[in-house]
Amino acid sequence: MSKQNVMPMLAVLYGSAFVAAFNENIINVALVSIMGTFSVGADTAQWLVTGYMVVTAIIVTVTAFLFKRLHLRTLFFAAALFLVGGSLACLAAPTFPLLLAARLAQAVGTGIFIPAMMSTVLMVAPRKRLGTYLSIGSCMITFGPAFAPVVSGLMVTAFGWRSVFVPAAVLVSVLALAGAVCIKNIAEPEKIKLDVVSVALSAVGLFALVYGLSTITANLPVALGALAVGACGIAWFVVRQGRLENPLLDLRPLRNPRFSTACGLVVVAMMTTFSMSVLLPLYFEGALGMTALASGALLLAPILVNAATALLGGRTMDRRGIWPLLPCGFALIAAGQLAICLVAPGMSWVTVLAGSVVVYAGVGFIFSPSQTAGLQTLEPEQNPHGVAIINTFIQVAACIGPSLFIGVLSSTAAGATADGASAAAAQANGFSAAVAVAAVVAAIGLAASFVYARRARVASEPRADASTTPLVEPGIDAVMKRDAFTIPATASVLDAMRVLIERKTSGVPVVDERGSVVGFISDGDIMKALTVHEPTGYDLAYGLAIYRHDEEFSQRLSEVAQLNVMELATDSVVCVPLNASIEDACATLSAKRIKKAPVIRDGALVGTISRSDVVRQLMASYAEAERA
Repeated sequence: MSKQNVMPMLAVLYGSAFVAAFNENIINVALVSIMGTFSVGADTAQWLVTGYMVVTAIIVTVTAFLFKRLHLRTLFFAAALFLVGGSLACLAAPTFPLLLAARLAQAVGTGIFIPAMMSTVLMVAPRKRLGTYLSIGSCMITFGPAFAPVVSGLMVTAFGWRSVFVPAAVLVSVLALAGAVCIKNIAEPEKIKLDVVSVALSAVGLFALVYGLSTITANLPVALGALAVGACGIAWFVVRQGRLENPLLDLRPLRNPRFSTACGLVVVAMMTTFSMSVLLPLYFEGALGMTALASGALLLAPILVNAATALLGGRTMDRRGIWPLLPCGFALIAAGQLAICLVAPGMSWVTVLAGSVVVYAGVGFIFSPSQTAGLQTLEPEQNPHGVAIINTFIQVAACIGPSLFIGVLSSTAAGATADGASAAAAQANGFSAAVAVAAVVAAIGLAASFVYARRARVASEPRADASTTPLVEPGIDAVMKRDAFTIPATASVLDAMRVLIERKTSGVPVVDERGSVVGFISDGDIMKALTVHEPTGYDLAYGLAIYRHDEEFSQRLSEVAQLNVMELATDSVVCVPLNASIEDACATLSAKRIKKAPVIRDGALVGTISRSDVVRQLMASYAEAERA
C-alpha cells in the first residue's frame, strides 16, 4: 500500500483514537449533575466511569482475536456503530440503569478504536518512519483526555449534562463517512475460534473486583465476597491462559520479575491519574459549588503539566535511566496528595489545584518511563506480549482506582452527613479521605520504585572489580566479514531466498555490474511481501516451513519469487566506510535500527559488519583485558 493510500486511512484512524480517548473522560465533570438528576450517590454514579473502563479492558484483551477474525472495515464500522448508538441512547436514557447500559455500549467502540489504530500503523506505516507514525497516534490518545474536561464542562454549563454525548456522536459520524472511502482491508480473516471461557472469566473477575473495591468501606462482608469471586475469576483466567495453545492474553512476560514490578508501578501511576480526574470534579462541583465549566477548566492545568513532565521524563530516562526518575515521581505524587488531603476540608481550591499540579507532574515522570523500563527487560520476541499486558493493566487500573477511592469518598461523606455536617463539608471530608488513601498507595509505590530503580542502576553500572585496562579497539577491518556474498541486481527474489537460506544469514547486499552496492535484501523484506498479516520476527526458513502447506501462501510465494530482487530490496542502503571506527559503526547500526550493513571503500563492497560481529569483538577484548 503506497503512502498516498495510507495517509487518508491513518488520518481517519487517528481521529477515531482521539475521539475514543476523549469519550473516556467526557463524563467526569458531569457526574455531579447526573447524580442530581437520578438521585444517586457517587458510589453508584462512578460506575459510569469504572464500568466503562471494565468493558474497555475486556474488549482490549479480545482485540487480538478480532483483528485475526474480521476485516478492518468491519471492525471500524462496528466500533463506530457502538459509539454513536451508545451516545444517542445516553441522550435519551430515562433512568440511570439505561444510561449505564448505553455508556457500556460506548465502551465497546472505545475498546476497538484505539487498538485498531495502533495495529494498522504497525502494518502499513513505512518502516523508516514507524516511530513518527506511532508518536502521532500516541499524541491523539493523549490530547483526547486533555480536551474532554473543558469541552464537557462547557456543554454541561450551557446545555445540561446530556449534551456531553453529542460531540463524540457527531465526530464519529463524520469519521464514519470519511472511513467509507478511506478505510481499506489490509489482511484476510483467519478461521480461528474465540475462547469464550477466557472472555467470561475476565469479565466476571474484573466486574467482581471493581464492585468489591467500590463497596469495601460501605458493606465489608459483601465487598469481601465480591473480591473473593473476582480473585478466583482472575486466577482461573491466568491458569487457563497458561494451558491454551493460543491464549487470549499471553502472560509469560510476567515471569520476569523486573517486568512484573514495572507493571505494578504503571498500575499505581494510572490509578492516580485516572482517579484524580474523577475525584477533582466531585470536589470542585460538589464541595465548592463550581460550575462544570469552571471545574473542567481547572483540570486543564494539571493535564498540561502532566504532558510536559512526560516529555521531560522520557528525555531524562534516555540520558540517565530510571534512577532517580521513578522515586522522584512517586515522591511528588505522595507529597501533592498529602497536601491536598490536609487543605481540602478548608475549601481552598487554589491549594488543591496546586497540589493536583504536583501530583500530575509526578505521574508524568513515572507513567511512560516505567513502561519503557519494563519492556526493555524482555527479549525482543516477547515485546508484543509485554505491550498487550501493560495495556491491559492500564485499563484494569483505570477500573479499580476510581472504584476504591470513590468508595472511600462516599462512605466518609455519608458518615459526616450523619454527624451533622453540611453537604458541602461532607463532600470535602470524603474527598480528603479518598486522597489520603491514594497518598498511602503512592507511598507504597515510592518504596517499590526506590528499590526497583536502585537495583536497575546497580545492574547497569560497571563491575567494581573490573579491569581498568582499556578495551582493545581494533579497526573496523579486523571486525568485519571480508567474504561477503552478494546478489546481483538482475537476480530474482527466488535467487535471494536460496542465498539467505543456504548461507544462514538474515540479509545480503545487492550489487550492480561494477560491484557497487545498490540495495539490501533481508528475510524481513521477503516475509513482509509474503504475508498479509503483521510482519513476524521469524527468520525466512522458519516462516517458509510454517506455511509450506498453505495453498494461498504458496500462490503468493510463487508470485513473489519471480519478482526482481530490487522490487523488494531497500534501495536507500546504509553503508559503513572501511575507515570508520567500531564506535562509528555501532552508532550507525543503532541509529538506523539495522542488524547488518555493507562495508565499502571507494564505493565498492569490501565486506559486511553486523551487530553480532561487534558484540563478539567487544567480548573478546574484554576477556583479554580481564586475563591481563
